Amino acid sequence: MKIGVLLAGSGMYDGTDVQEAVLTLLALERSGVQPVCVAPSCRQMHTVNHLTGDETAGEERQALAEAARLARGKIQSLGEFWSGALQGMVIPGGYGVPKTLMTGFMELGAARRPIPEVGALLDDLTSRKRPLGAISLGRALLKAYFGGELEESELSLPADRTEVDRERRTVFTPGFLAADRTVDVAAGIDAMVSELLRLASSGLPGAG
Repeated sequence: MKIGVLLAGSGMYDGTDVQEAVLTLLALERSGVQPVCVAPSCRQMHTVNHLTGDETAGEERQALAEAARLARGKIQSLGEFWSGALQGMVIPGGYGVPKTLMTGFMELGAARRPIPEVGALLDDLTSRKRPLGAISLGRALLKAYFGGELEESELSLPADRTEVDRERRTVFTPGFLAADRTVDVAAGIDAMVSELLRLASSGLPGAG
């Protein structure tokens, strides 16, 4: 079984949260499935110095190239990727998700939607009823795709717990939005992956 992992760069302030992504890859491999890292070939909204939290003026980075750092080079561009082999997908968090994978970030009155490459990926997966997992701000992308907004109340879930929407076949865990300890976040990601794989298995031919 192959499960996609959608990345938005490398680094919590301008890309994908590194720890959430690595914990996801570890949980998937421990479950006996093959993670497939993917990212859009587009420019990040901006670059942030992760030591100070300040934007680095005049520096431009590309989401796919930055995500390749996190994936140790084993990553595919969404524009050249066939998602038909995936049985599901996980979206780790990080501020790069709303900044780079969506439109309308910090634009007053602008609609928040997945960028075209990401929207096409989600269209394909949902049309085939493949389950989608989200960690922390990864949920903002799914909410935008399904026509909603991320509410603060949705982030009150403890870090080691999950929330399952069986109708939409999505699984959420709040990650570092709800905790500071990596061990708590890891427990939630492990539980999210278990639920995701349970949904994925239920959709396979001959299941049930």
